Amino acid sequence: MIVVSGYYGFANLGDEAILAALCDDIETLGFSRKEILVLSQNPVQTEKEHGVRALGRYNLPAIWRVLGSARALISGGGSLLQDVTSKRTIPYYLGVVEMAIMRRVPVVMYGQGLGPVQSAFYRKWIAKSFVRSAAYSVRDRESARFLAAYNVPEEKGMVTADPVFGRELRLQQERENRILLNLRPYQGWEAQRELWLELICSWQRLGYQVEFLPLGPGDRQLGEYLEGRLRHFAIQPDVSLANLVQPFQGARLCVSMRLHGVIFSALHDVLPLAVDYDPKVREVSGQLHVPCWDLEDLPSLTAGLEETAANYEQHRLRYQKSLSKLREWAQGNQKVLARVLLRE
Repeated sequence: MIVVSGYYGFANLGDEAILAALCDDIETLGFSRKEILVLSQNPVQTEKEHGVRALGRYNLPAIWRVLGSARALISGGGSLLQDVTSKRTIPYYLGVVEMAIMRRVPVVMYGQGLGPVQSAFYRKWIAKSFVRSAAYSVRDRESARFLAAYNVPEEKGMVTADPVFGRELRLQQERENRILLNLRPYQGWEAQRELWLELICSWQRLGYQVEFLPLGPGDRQLGEYLEGRLRHFAIQPDVSLANLVQPFQGARLCVSMRLHGVIFSALHDVLPLAVDYDPKVREVSGQLHVPCWDLEDLPSLTAGLEETAANYEQHRLRYQKSLSKLREWAQGNQKVLARVLLRE
C-alpha cells in the first residue's frame, strides 16, 4: 500500500488536481489505484472521484496500522508546510511523517511549496523531516532556498514545478470578451469588497462580461455577495476536475487569487492576472511571467488589465514559453517517486 498525506477531501479544486496528478504519476510507474490509500477529510468522496482507497485523515490508530505494511508514505503536494493559516497544519503533516519514520516506512516529500513559516521550531522540524526523507521534490526555487539554509542534502531532491502543470494543455482558437474572476476569503475582504465592486463595474464598462469562478472553500460566498450588488454578473456552477474545461472555454482573461486558478488559466490558454495574497501566488506568477498585483495595489488593477489586453499576444507568447518549461520540470515529481517506489 502507498499512503498519501495531503490537503485532500476539502473541496479545494487545486489540491484535488494535485492528487489527480500524483495518482497518475503512481499509476504510470506500474501501480494500481487500489494500491493507493489517501488520508482524506472526506474518504467517500475521495474514493469516488479518484478511484483510490481512502481513510479518515484524523483516524490515527488506523493510520498507524496501515503504515505498518506500507510501501511508502507520500507527503504532498502543495502548501502543506506553512503556519500562516493555522498553527496546527505543520504538526499534523509532520506528525504523519514521524509516524511513518517510526514504522520504518520510506517517506517521499512530493511537490512541496514551503512557507511562510514564522516559527523557528517549525522551520527546523521541516528541515529535519526533509533530511530524513528518502527523496523529495519542491515546486519552486524559494522552497529550495529554504532547505539549503538548513543544509538539507540536494542530492536526494529535485526542484520541479507544481504537479498540476502536467495536466493536459488546451489551446483555444476563438475568445470572447469574458473575464473570469476568482477570489478566495482573505483578511482584508470586508475592507476591500466595495473596491472589488468598483473594479468589476469598470471592466463591464470596458465591454467585458465578468463571471465569478469559485475554486475552493469560501469562494462562492464572496461571489454571491458580488452577485447581489451587481447587474449582469454570474457565478459559474460548481466546477470539478471532470468539467474544468467548460468555464475557461472562450474566456480571454482570468483574474485569480488562488495559485491553481493561475495555473488552470494558463493550461486552458486564458491569460492569467494574479492577485498576490500569499507569496506562493507571487512565485507562480514569476514562473509564468504573468502580471501580478499586490492587494494594496488593487486600484491600479483596471489600468493593468487594459495594458495586458492591449498587448495580449505578447503576454500570451511569454507565458506560453514559460509554461512549456514548467510542464517539463513538473515531470521531475514522478522521477522522485520512482527513486523510492521502484527500488527493491
